[in-house]
Amino acid sequence: MASEILINSYQVTRQNTRDAYEFILNNEMYVTECIRIESIQKGLIRPIKNSTTVLEGMLFELSHVRVNPKLDNSQIIYYLTHALNQIGVRITNQPDKDSMAICFKPLGEISESVRFYLNKEGKLIFLSPAMRPRLVYSKPKI
Repeated sequence: MASEILINSYQVTRQNTRDAYEFILNNEMYVTECIRIESIQKGLIRPIKNSTTVLEGMLFELSHVRVNPKLDNSQIIYYLTHALNQIGVRITNQPDKDSMAICFKPLGEISESVRFYLNKEGKLIFLSPAMRPRLVYSKPKI
């Protein structure tokens, strides 16, 4: 039974740079390991130690999810699916745990873009437009 899942993502910045990161999450959605992919072509990666401190204030967008095809991933997929459902993201066409599609789209098809950040404890906090967030302006006191 798999107890971890890998999330590939891109850092969201104002400059539209697309720095790639991969996070390994446990079943409570805490980051256990993190790397920055410096060059896909050259296979250069940099481990991120103390990811909660180093990545504080950074926003990421989910690119894709990977699982270990040699293990039963149904439980860890359930936990990630549940976390995404809580922010209003619908997931359709979920593959059967014995299907070959589990290697390519382990969650299925995600209805919305998903962004996330790490809280101070190292847990991912997911965000989505499905939540219909609103920008609130507070007029300063004079």
